[in-house]
Amino acid sequence: MTTIRALDDGELQATIDGLADTANEDSSGASHALLGLAHFRLAQYDLAAEHYATAVARNGTHDEWLLMLARSRDNAAAELQEFVPPVARFDVTTLLAPPTQPRLPAVRETQRGNRTFRALRRDVGKLLGDVAGRGFDIASRLAGRKSHGTVWTTWYRKGTNAGVLTLAHMRETLMEHNLRSTYPPGELIGFVEAGLTQPPGVTHFRTADGTWNRLDDPKEGAAGTRFLRNVANSAILAANDDELLSPNPRLVSRKLLTRTVNNGVPEVKEVEFLNLLAASWIQFQNNDWVSHGERLLEETIAIPLADDDPARERYRQDRILVGRTQPDPTRRPVGETTPVTFINEVTHWWDGSQIYGSDQATQDRLRSGVHGKVRVEDDGRLPLASDGVEDSGMVRNWWVGTAMLHTLFAREHNAICDRLRDSYPDWDDERLFNVARLVNAAVMAKIHSIEWTPAILPNPSLTLGLNANWYGLLTYMFRKGHNRKTVAEFKVENAELGGLVGNHINRHGEPYGLAEEFVEVYRLHSLLPEDLHLRSHATGETIEDLPVTETRQAGSAKTTARVSLTDLFFSFGNQHPGALELNNYPSFMQEISVPGNPLFDLGAVDILRARERGVPRYNEFRRQLGLEPIRTFEDLTHDADKVAALREVYGDNVEHLDLMIGTLAEANRPTNFGFGETMFQIFIINASRRLQADRFYTDDYREEVYTKEGMDWVDDTSFKTVLLRHFPELATTGLGNVTNAFEPWDTDAELNPKRHPLRGFDPDLKRNPWTGDAYR
Repeated sequence: MTTIRALDDGELQATIDGLADTANEDSSGASHALLGLAHFRLAQYDLAAEHYATAVARNGTHDEWLLMLARSRDNAAAELQEFVPPVARFDVTTLLAPPTQPRLPAVRETQRGNRTFRALRRDVGKLLGDVAGRGFDIASRLAGRKSHGTVWTTWYRKGTNAGVLTLAHMRETLMEHNLRSTYPPGELIGFVEAGLTQPPGVTHFRTADGTWNRLDDPKEGAAGTRFLRNVANSAILAANDDELLSPNPRLVSRKLLTRTVNNGVPEVKEVEFLNLLAASWIQFQNNDWVSHGERLLEETIAIPLADDDPARERYRQDRILVGRTQPDPTRRPVGETTPVTFINEVTHWWDGSQIYGSDQATQDRLRSGVHGKVRVEDDGRLPLASDGVEDSGMVRNWWVGTAMLHTLFAREHNAICDRLRDSYPDWDDERLFNVARLVNAAVMAKIHSIEWTPAILPNPSLTLGLNANWYGLLTYMFRKGHNRKTVAEFKVENAELGGLVGNHINRHGEPYGLAEEFVEVYRLHSLLPEDLHLRSHATGETIEDLPVTETRQAGSAKTTARVSLTDLFFSFGNQHPGALELNNYPSFMQEISVPGNPLFDLGAVDILRARERGVPRYNEFRRQLGLEPIRTFEDLTHDADKVAALREVYGDNVEHLDLMIGTLAEANRPTNFGFGETMFQIFIINASRRLQADRFYTDDYREEVYTKEGMDWVDDTSFKTVLLRHFPELATTGLGNVTNAFEPWDTDAELNPKRHPLRGFDPDLKRNPWTGDAYR
């Protein structure tokens, strides 16, 4: 009893010392299980696994010990005792320093062709944009007059064309009302002094840390600047600890997120029209966009564990300790208008920073120094850092799914360098690297805009609207396949008709940055399965079933050392992700270990973070975004069991409903949507703004900056072509049978429309790419 009391009190070394001499005499295995738990809580996972293995050997029927043995082994394989990346804190002096001198090549124009003809094309595009744009604006305002029912939007019920017009009106309304800087009025981003002299090269190349994208506000969108907001300051609540814990986030997680367990195995509700690469992709993109940095270890929020919580007995502790989000050290004692602010560790731009890093030192470390390329090993994998994790631009929350895509696009960067070097043999390493980075980032932005998003939201109006964002309606509707160019011969100077990319920049009166609300709606952990089903691309036979937890951190490189990347991509292409619904959260994430904390419920933490960062709860969030609030939980869903569970947690107080829970509960969704309309409102803003406010996708998306070869590369590239460029053996798998590589890699001659809904309305998918036959 004394030993158990010491364990309960957190005296872990005392527990170990007290059992060291007597454990081997305990034939029941209980003493070794207690030793295993003490070592587990100390993050000594190898030792924990040894003791649990001994306990199981003496009593193999004890399910709890078997569970903890598996977790100990997974954590040991992942080497979770290490912080990846190393712990760092935001430093006020660094954050407030003026932009550093970037290392960029000298500017040399590369555009070819007749200048008079280019000017004529520009003038024609402006004329067409002025005339046609006025007509489109009138039509979108008329179509958007009635876009809401009693609670839910109705744009998707209007038909494809009217739906696109309504979406355009909704976007303009959101841009007008929901873009808000978090810096005091009159201040530049990062409190930079006005009138700084721009360094050489920034007109044509991205900097490592995202500075100088906007030449008159050089820290706009840079790493180390504040997250902005999409809601009014009056709706941002700096919650106290009582509010942070009401209702208890662990209770919310257990009752509303937990997957159903059948015969001891969590049951994953899957999305049949997506593959697992879609889940990996969104984390890969989030690594580019947002990070609040490492949580504080010395300042924690204690989430109590209820008496009936199984984790209470399993881990012999009565609470989960969650480190607080790092505060913003740049806040001033007077003049601040936003109640609470936080810092983005990475650049806000869509610039491939997950590959290249968000500071010059990281970028320099990742480069080979030869022909503009980044470092890739001879076997095609990324080099390993000293912690055993692949070395890349952003490796926080790392697992094999992100490693695959980081590796793929590092190799894509190097392929772009080869193409540029063929055309410009006199270019040095600096110029090749910086132009290839521009092109690679644009490829990723294009894939996300017109492939990933239509795949997860396969709706005809939305697909048309997303392609209009990239190409413009006119190009998308009147050009097919390889004849479709991002910058048309006559680029219509109108966002909808001519597209955002290659058109004029538009910040809608506010500086660019990603918002806290954007971070919260992209909590998509429910997409993840419990295990990876790894198969051979050559035979289709099972290689192994692997817990996701074993592939985290250092476990990723161990996985790719024994399973080829070709087989991993094939396996992900043929496994489904989880659905974004209630009670479909990965069970391993509800009792997961993270560096510095052996017991962490990420579902509970997802709930806690929105409250901590002042993001409004569900109903107020909807009001702020121009949506109608729900009146009862029955507005969310007609599933009686789900309504009962919501009431068990929140009573009858719909105003207390957490944002993430509300979005997962939405059963009334636009046609074929993988998530609901509340998340979609933030998506409408950012899908356009990430392109429209970045001069490298607008005014400077041109041959003088990207080169003709670079722009052709973007036009000719899809996710499928990237995969086949680096893994050509996948052409003989189901990847060769689909156009959108985020759909299941099925090999049927006639693809099932429920599994491939895009083919029913995408003008480029009227013919089966596997057989060449027209779809019937």
